[in-house]
Amino acid sequence: MFAARPALEDPAAEAAQLLCRLALVILMIFTPAAELFSQGALYVLLPVGATILLIAGWLSSGHRDRHLVAALLSPIGIAALFLAFWAGLSLIWMPFPDEAAARFCRALGTGAVVLLACAFLPERTNASDLYLLPVGVAATAIATAFLVLFGPQSFATGAHPDSILAQRCLITVSLLLWPALGALALRERWLLAACLAVVVSLAAFADFLQIALAAIALGAVVYVVAVTDAVRISQVLAFVFAALVLLAPIFAVCALLIADLAQLPHTGPVLAFADVVTAQWPRLLTGHGFGMAGQAIEFGILPADAPRSILFTIWYELGFLGAVAFAALGVRVFLAAGRSPAHFAPPLLAGLVAGLVIALWGAETTQLWWMTLNGLDAIAFVLLYKTPRGKRPAAPAFEAETDQEFQS
Repeated sequence: MFAARPALEDPAAEAAQLLCRLALVILMIFTPAAELFSQGALYVLLPVGATILLIAGWLSSGHRDRHLVAALLSPIGIAALFLAFWAGLSLIWMPFPDEAAARFCRALGTGAVVLLACAFLPERTNASDLYLLPVGVAATAIATAFLVLFGPQSFATGAHPDSILAQRCLITVSLLLWPALGALALRERWLLAACLAVVVSLAAFADFLQIALAAIALGAVVYVVAVTDAVRISQVLAFVFAALVLLAPIFAVCALLIADLAQLPHTGPVLAFADVVTAQWPRLLTGHGFGMAGQAIEFGILPADAPRSILFTIWYELGFLGAVAFAALGVRVFLAAGRSPAHFAPPLLAGLVAGLVIALWGAETTQLWWMTLNGLDAIAFVLLYKTPRGKRPAAPAFEAETDQEFQS
């Protein structure tokens, strides 16, 4: 007699688990590392990984459609939907609607793919999946530092700063560092977490990319403070964020007045912002249309030294209503992050601050590359949120109880 082969308890669930692991390997390891070689790999790998996650979600059981609807109807979801609606509506008065409409559709499609991937990520991911992102971040940082020091000159130089592979890699690891640190902290791998932070910092020092160094430094400060009082620091950050967004035109005009009193030339990003506010103030309500800032600089409508900061972009393209919606979205996100579980709040707040520093610094944060990178960061944080705490995965019998603890 031949021994009977044991039957699979749930083939669909096992297939979903295998596909989920494959998707996470693509997203957390291959996608950051692909930035070393190609500017367009991110646009391909993220949709591929997200699609595999969707297939895995359909194979597994659950009510993720309900979670998705609840997320869209939450205050954060409503603010995000209004911001997207206003950006789409602004295409009506956009002087160059064709290119802007294509750009808007790509951004909207990327956001939809990321949202679905987050919703269909399994409710209970394996604890071992947490190590995938730290591996990807460490490998990308080490390879970036090596190529900056010993690689071809084309890797670290270029005609446009936002197209340089080294800068993109360093911004990528500076943003993904925080969910990776949160993953290692959740598994109580403190030495590995410290080594990962040092590796990413040394990579940023190798190219001396100030935007990455500032994001890492301020993110680290927020992480340390949030460990002791996440709610308080989230409230402070929400207030600072709202003030920066809503009062940005006033700050720019004040800088212009100071320059006039000191008889200084009207040059520099801040003064260019002030000139736009004073000369085109009737358009501050509606803005000039989604995607207009970059094209205005390209066609000479705006001076070459016009700011590329997210503050100027929001006000110039979407006006007062867009700025209010953006401020409301950011405030809601910061406050929700402060109320999240103790293992999740510090890395999330640090990641938000790091991303905000990069956006305020003046990087091309309206590019599809930046939006796609933030989508990858969001998937990484959702993975961290859905992974059980402790050094070993919790038994299936305790899934419902642990989920209730996370939600509380």
